[in-house]
Amino acid sequence: MLKAAILLIMASPLLSSALSGQTNADGAKEAPIIVYGESLADSARRLNDCIERQCAPDQDIAATLRHAENQFVAGDYLNARRTLLASRSRNKQFSKTYPVEVANLLRANSRVAAHLGEGEAQFMGALDTVSALKAGLPDDHPRVLGARVELGDTYARFGRISEAEKQYRAVARRANELGLPKVEGHALLRIAAMYTFLAESDPATYRYSAKRALDGLANNADPDLIAFAGAARVLKARLAFRSGDSSVVDALIASYQAQAPNLTPTLLYAPKIDLAGSPRTTNLNIDNGFSSALGRLPVHNVDDQWVDVGFWVAPDGKVTDAAVMRESKKYSDSNPWVKPILASIEGRRYAPIALDPSDPGVFRVERYTYTSRYTDITGSRIRQRSIEPRIEFLDLSPLPVAAKTGS
Repeated sequence: MLKAAILLIMASPLLSSALSGQTNADGAKEAPIIVYGESLADSARRLNDCIERQCAPDQDIAATLRHAENQFVAGDYLNARRTLLASRSRNKQFSKTYPVEVANLLRANSRVAAHLGEGEAQFMGALDTVSALKAGLPDDHPRVLGARVELGDTYARFGRISEAEKQYRAVARRANELGLPKVEGHALLRIAAMYTFLAESDPATYRYSAKRALDGLANNADPDLIAFAGAARVLKARLAFRSGDSSVVDALIASYQAQAPNLTPTLLYAPKIDLAGSPRTTNLNIDNGFSSALGRLPVHNVDDQWVDVGFWVAPDGKVTDAAVMRESKKYSDSNPWVKPILASIEGRRYAPIALDPSDPGVFRVERYTYTSRYTDITGSRIRQRSIEPRIEFLDLSPLPVAAKTGS
């Protein structure tokens, strides 16, 4: 089922897939074989069978999401969205009876729309997701509050910062009143992450807001918010590193106990993507999910431009063997947008993993799409692409499983 990987600290796996790590006879690492479950033909047949027998809306949506996921992973974004839109037409009316399922469908459609540059559909999808949940659940239900946090993320991605903060703070306040610390902490962390990202690009304007949000959460003594306070300290360290204090990241890594290999690796630091020297700029950073614009790149053809990047997180938390594993038909090695992404991934630092030093570590796969939003041009009915390119990111890594040893 499609999910978003929208937050550095709180990231979730997106597309379930089965990975198997292998090591050859001389100990060199080989990329795992990626298995995406049932084939496109099988998922299409299951969906068509469901539609023909007029299956229940929840079954229809489940079959839709499986097939759309297959199409998306295969790089067929247009047909993935057509599959989702057709299901939306069949099932949106059932949001009162199946609020969670319909919301999942609308959320998936919004996410795929983002990769196609359909900004308006992406934004409206976030609004519709909240509405679908509220149709069948109380306004104070944790799922509704969580969807409102996602709506705040969407406001932030579109540069509507004050509206994003207003949404986050309203959720945090209501969650506190209802005794929902995880929802409260998530909303407060989003404020801190948003301003941290903004401060990295414009410290004069946003550094104070970032420091205030980070200090408020990092120093919160509520035991129910301890995980979020720790995440805020990670962001503080990153902001300090960007300000020239290179010792903070090493100190932060040293403070982390080695985590179990069956957990999603905790990202502590990611270098800013460096695109200096390219023709046009829109500053961007991927690691908090707010931005998707990859700056200083000329917009050429953005249709069918994506890559899957695979890499290992070694036991010491460093990244090894980052490389393009799969690419779209129109992708070319001469394209400039992938190299800075690979450089940033290679510079990441994760929390240590409790594995033998000789173990290859934990394998990750991430999808990056080079796109540009459609815009309406005054005096013309023909939509055009924005001159500002974007990189949309989704985590294709599997649900965490213990990494295989290198023996």
